[in-house]
Amino acid sequence: MYRRALEQAFPDALPVDAYLGRVHSAVAPLGFTRDRTFAAVSICRDELTQGLVGAVGRRWDPPFSLGGLGALPSLGRTGWQAALSHVPDVDGRGHLLVFGMPHLGIDPDGVLGQSLRSFQHHPTPTCGAMTALLHGLRHGFPPVPEGLDDHEAERLRRLVDAQRDELPHDLVELTKLAVAAVDAEMWAELDALRASDEMDVAVFCGIQVHLPDLTDHIVGMTGAFQGADGVRRPLALPTD
Repeated sequence: MYRRALEQAFPDALPVDAYLGRVHSAVAPLGFTRDRTFAAVSICRDELTQGLVGAVGRRWDPPFSLGGLGALPSLGRTGWQAALSHVPDVDGRGHLLVFGMPHLGIDPDGVLGQSLRSFQHHPTPTCGAMTALLHGLRHGFPPVPEGLDDHEAERLRRLVDAQRDELPHDLVELTKLAVAAVDAEMWAELDALRASDEMDVAVFCGIQVHLPDLTDHIVGMTGAFQGADGVRRPLALPTD
């Protein structure tokens, strides 16, 4: 049932390794070889997302962590500067490869937006932050208790709001809006730091989908490259 749900909701989804193989085929001709590339990954902190970190590391070495709730980059200007300072430069211009992946689960019954986690009896929301955001958009947001803050959730809400004209119908639509927000925020930070003055940059964003059989899939949605001329160009993945 969950395989059927995946095919119906995301017919173009690929297993993680297959998706990264297509990314490799797209960026390798641009000089993104393993010894010249530094990878960074923006994903939710959920334990289910961590397989993507390992898959990226097997292909390009362990990546720098960028993300917070909803996969929105949450490291701030200082963290971005730290990431850029790690990019290889022994052969001149370095190469920065960035992934931004909000996530979504499918439970054994094929229900989108929740996962049956290890040693739990009932499915729970995946992504919890996106589920809470959708509920808040529909029913209002509760006040934050005094002495606490929820700055990542509030920032996620603002940036997702900027991508929509009307209330999203469901979690899938909201997650797609989050992908657009993550992609826009990535490039805003990279442009502000003038990253392409010193390195070639490629950014890929999409949805990481968790299945009960532990074979995560990726729904690729955006890809772009920016080189020394500072012009951002779409970067499509090969189809086979």
